[in-house]
Amino acid sequence: MTQDKITVGEVARPHGVGGTVKVNPLTDDVRRFEKLKSVFVDGKEYAVVRVSVSQNGVFLTLDGVSDRNAAEAFRGKSLQVKRENASVAKGRVLIVDVLGCSVCFEDGEVAGEVVDVLQHGAADVWVLKKGKKQILFPALKRVFVSEDYEEKKIVVSRKAFGEVAVYED
Repeated sequence: MTQDKITVGEVARPHGVGGTVKVNPLTDDVRRFEKLKSVFVDGKEYAVVRVSVSQNGVFLTLDGVSDRNAAEAFRGKSLQVKRENASVAKGRVLIVDVLGCSVCFEDGEVAGEVVDVLQHGAADVWVLKKGKKQILFPALKRVFVSEDYEEKKIVVSRKAFGEVAVYED
């Protein structure tokens, strides 16, 4: 089941006195914020009045948030967008679609379920849970045999997986 809204960022703090907020983006391309027409905070939709993306961060001004006190109420809140407004490049996938997927080998043996995706370097690291154990592996093309995110099933090469996976107790 796909979610109808996805989280694109979290409000870090107010910025200035006019109601603008600084956002910690949860995307690999912050320029996506420039296309936003509206966002949801706690289920309520707010029109995006202004977006500023710079080396200092992402800043949003939302309709109805007119001063620093109003912006302060958004601190720590998640910003969501309608799923249909989230653009995904060909060959890419949203983390929300990866979570909960069953990862198995070609012979059908289950390696685990994806419970987290870590983004720390050249490749995302998927965290699998199998029983009480965790397995981490980098999401490298050579590891994957097939992917069906709608069915929540990923098939990986046992050989390639064995070469890169890290098992934790």
